[in-house]
Amino acid sequence: MKLSHLEASRTSLRSWLLCLAAAVGLWLGFPNDFISFPPLVLAWPAALTLLGREASSRVSALRIGWLATIAGGIAALYWLTLPVHNVGGLPWLLAIPCALFIVTCIGSVGGVFAVAAHMLRSRPAWVQAVLLGLLWYVLQTLYARALGFPWLDMAGALSPWPVLVQAADVVGGYALTGLWTMAALLCCLGFADSAQRFCPNRASLIPGLMLATVLLCYGGWRLHATPLDSNPTGPQSIDVLYVEGNVDQNQKWVPAFQRQTVDLYLGLTYQGLAEKPGINPLIIWPETALPFFFEVNGLHAPRIRELAAHTRNLLLFGAPGLERRPGKREPDVFNRAFLLGPNGDTVGYYDKEHLVPFGEYLPEWLNWGFLEALLQGVGVYQTGTAVAPLRHDNLALGMLICYEGIFPWLAQNRVADGANILVDISNDGWFGNTPAARQHLYLTALRAVEQNRWILRGTNTGISVVIDPRGRLAMQGGQFKAQAVWGKAALESTPSVFHVLAPWLLPLAVAAFMGLLLFGPGGRFARRTAV
Repeated sequence: MKLSHLEASRTSLRSWLLCLAAAVGLWLGFPNDFISFPPLVLAWPAALTLLGREASSRVSALRIGWLATIAGGIAALYWLTLPVHNVGGLPWLLAIPCALFIVTCIGSVGGVFAVAAHMLRSRPAWVQAVLLGLLWYVLQTLYARALGFPWLDMAGALSPWPVLVQAADVVGGYALTGLWTMAALLCCLGFADSAQRFCPNRASLIPGLMLATVLLCYGGWRLHATPLDSNPTGPQSIDVLYVEGNVDQNQKWVPAFQRQTVDLYLGLTYQGLAEKPGINPLIIWPETALPFFFEVNGLHAPRIRELAAHTRNLLLFGAPGLERRPGKREPDVFNRAFLLGPNGDTVGYYDKEHLVPFGEYLPEWLNWGFLEALLQGVGVYQTGTAVAPLRHDNLALGMLICYEGIFPWLAQNRVADGANILVDISNDGWFGNTPAARQHLYLTALRAVEQNRWILRGTNTGISVVIDPRGRLAMQGGQFKAQAVWGKAALESTPSVFHVLAPWLLPLAVAAFMGLLLFGPGGRFARRTAV
């Protein structure tokens, strides 16, 4: 009995250490307040796999995998409490459970993955690694589609090291995380399933090292073949002037501050243009830079049109859009991006397609009064349908607003519609001085690699950047300072391999998973044949 108790204690301690490894790997792999080391994020699926294999039952695997991911998710996404508390006005005792609920929903992917590892534990190591790598890709995609908040995308953790994510131009960010998971598990299981303690199973370890080497070599080759050019020239290059207002979210929607906000953006823009006289840039103001309905505002809208006409520049900015529908008493409100031409007229507009739950609309079952403060002072937004690129001369701006930049299929649609550059206007002022802005930036940077497009990202409080098609930051501004920042980018019309293959990748992954699951070593069909 003593030996049995000792073994149980060791098993329990090992499980807790693996749980800690998964949580710490997730936390330190993503940008955080302390130190970030992107490859550490691979410890997350690796530890979940070992936890699942060693769990006594499916329920136990679900519970511990879920808890491990929740722990790491809370550490990485603690900032979710800030907009609910600071802007929504909820006390911390209510704001914290709101954030915990979101992380719990996202974290369930860890429990599902651990259950799969438990069910596959009798398969050969290489089969487990391949199946779980494919499953990771499928789960990341399904959760992004179903929950609408795919913030714990492992590719976003790897993105700060561009060499790790270059293969996204072939398979996309989600499938790339599946490949990295596959490589990590092949190496991990090579040791875990070894008959000798410090002598790994080469049949698993060598393929894992080879896959990791292929991904790294491809990344190095792509970066070497396309050197970073922070100052592209020629007819397909454009100058950009970002204006960051650094406007306080708690004052932004107060009507008395409208003139002050407009004066701020106009002053910063004229100041920035004076730095480089004779250059006509695309001027970018951030998401909802103007806290009023631009189309019907007779006081400040003419001043903004005068800026574009007087300087002969294109001006892109965010403001609420308003449309009245026949038969509806209340008008529809949109989170809108306007493009003004060099004569001050409206060239076109884009309405945000993927809205933020609790930030831009409330589900009917949560239509509670205290949450109205989170709706940016303009009421409930409607889902946009005006999503075509904004065009002027040879410029075709594929628009993304705020966290739309983290959804691969939205960027895919913009490029399919003819965008030769992607633009993401955002407002990360909700989150204060937390890692949220950096996490958002690197999640968005993946779209550049996937679509072979430059990305222009202009924000209210920073970080405004120019991202080249290899996911590198060609220009990076600061944070929490009212300023105008210059950048330069290029237009690109060549589609990436991923852009062409995207519709087929997920079905192929599902087919490969089911084929190996049923017909591979240890599969149900394989066992029947052996009998």
